[in-house]
Amino acid sequence: MNRISVTAGRILLSNTLHIEIGVKTDPVEYRYSYPWLFRLLAEEGILHVQIGTFFELYSLPDVFFTELRRQADEYGLSITSMFTAHRELGGFFREEPGWEAVARKHYERLIEVGGLLGVRSVGSNPGALLRDRMCHKDAGTARYLKHMRELMHVAHGRGISCLTMEPMSCLAEPPSLPDEITAMAEALSAYHADHPGTAGIGYCADISHGYVDRHGAVVHTHLELLKASLPWLRELHLKNTDARYHSTFGFTANDLERGIIDLAEVRDLLFAHEGMPPGNNLVAYLEIGGPKLGRDYSDPLLEEDLRESLRYIKAVFSRGSSTPSVPAAPECVILANETTKPVEIAPSLMCADFCRLEDAVKELDRLGADWLHLDIMDGRFTPNMPIGFEVLRQLRPITTLPFDAHLMVMDHEFFVRELLKIGVEQISVHVESGRHLDRTLAAIRDAGVRAGVALNPGTPLQALEYVLERLDFVLIMTVNPGFAGQQMVPAGLRKIKDCHHYLASRGVDIPIQVDGHVSFLNIPDMVAAGADCLVAGSSSLFHAGGTRSENMAEMKTAIRAGLARRHAPEGGR
Repeated sequence: MNRISVTAGRILLSNTLHIEIGVKTDPVEYRYSYPWLFRLLAEEGILHVQIGTFFELYSLPDVFFTELRRQADEYGLSITSMFTAHRELGGFFREEPGWEAVARKHYERLIEVGGLLGVRSVGSNPGALLRDRMCHKDAGTARYLKHMRELMHVAHGRGISCLTMEPMSCLAEPPSLPDEITAMAEALSAYHADHPGTAGIGYCADISHGYVDRHGAVVHTHLELLKASLPWLRELHLKNTDARYHSTFGFTANDLERGIIDLAEVRDLLFAHEGMPPGNNLVAYLEIGGPKLGRDYSDPLLEEDLRESLRYIKAVFSRGSSTPSVPAAPECVILANETTKPVEIAPSLMCADFCRLEDAVKELDRLGADWLHLDIMDGRFTPNMPIGFEVLRQLRPITTLPFDAHLMVMDHEFFVRELLKIGVEQISVHVESGRHLDRTLAAIRDAGVRAGVALNPGTPLQALEYVLERLDFVLIMTVNPGFAGQQMVPAGLRKIKDCHHYLASRGVDIPIQVDGHVSFLNIPDMVAAGADCLVAGSSSLFHAGGTRSENMAEMKTAIRAGLARRHAPEGGR
């Protein structure tokens, strides 16, 4: 049996497949506010949101979506995905004049909105044929594939990693049969392989979709259709249903009595085929349509149903064998709220592509980086010189990102003076090379710039003792300075934790910045230990295994896992 563990809303299946739990927002549509849902999810330790579409979405101004993203951030949530709730993009399968153009216009706006929200993926039901026009199915499918190939370019330009589709439950809504699922995915995947400047393609599979023919016979079960989608599986929709795959509902105790979906079977199928999905990270979104909404006697039940279903899902995936009963309410874990300091991300400029530096910096700005970390070296304190003053002078006018200068030099005074002329927002200097450390820190602060001290791995925390009053932050090096791509020193995590306790014991409340092998694997431990700002390099944001957008999303997921541990009742530090 594979090893399973759970951290907040994250479930680890063995060493290769990671499943995280989220919620699609359809149930609150026109009933409750997004902050209402975000608060509930934060309390349940759920990290991911999939925005379900609504008819006004295509006409609302950009500011609505940037504000929605801000609201999710306040609760420590990631709007990771968007997916249609209706058939509003199905015009590619219609023959009447105007339908195809409207579908294309709406799909492009959906992608724009996804970019504003910072999602990884944008998805839709491909569309529906009219039952009396089934003869147009091949032509409609061809039109759909043509537009999808073009939209993959549009999505890539908006920073979207993947466009997803959902296999459906009837022949009028392709793809529905296993051969259709395979053919559609293979056609679009081949195009993506031949055109690197496109978003990827994949399936958001609904575990409640099976195929029942017109005579009521089950031709393909929900597990068979799920298995057919596995080579292209990017996301899951978690719903319960009846024996005819007719109605959909959740996983409360009452739902389990009438439903046929056994989540343990779904879990075991994923175990058995964990190497088939194209990535090792899946998000499974609870998508329920009930209780019947728009009634005074039923709307108040939604919160209870959501909580009960979410707890059941987490309980199933956190066990390796039998399906559990619905668990009792756990202690709530607030991942982030107005009283919680956010963990900031400071991409390291030395890891960017210097042949297209302006584009790289603008991309980091769009992705929501908090700082631009500048490693300034003199070739003496460290055997490297990656960034010169002239590079910074030319970058300064093109970005509003605050400059975070990390000085690894012998002559503090000269470099501080030049950086102040260029315009930086904070400077850290190494205690190991500071002949007049107090004076240097005072000069930085007198110029209206935040001052910090950097400590090499072997330098004790006691070196801070007599300059604490001069500090706005501390930089803990978890590698020996000079080069990207190094492994974290063995005592790195312990030093972060010790620094937190050291500062707290002296009544000093300043951020701890961490620099050195800030990897997806290490981030939860670093944040749990007390890291408040992460210098992102080649093992996370600039990792070659994903796009910047994908890597940023994975960093935020890892940060939330660390925050959940930090703020857990027993404490993560």
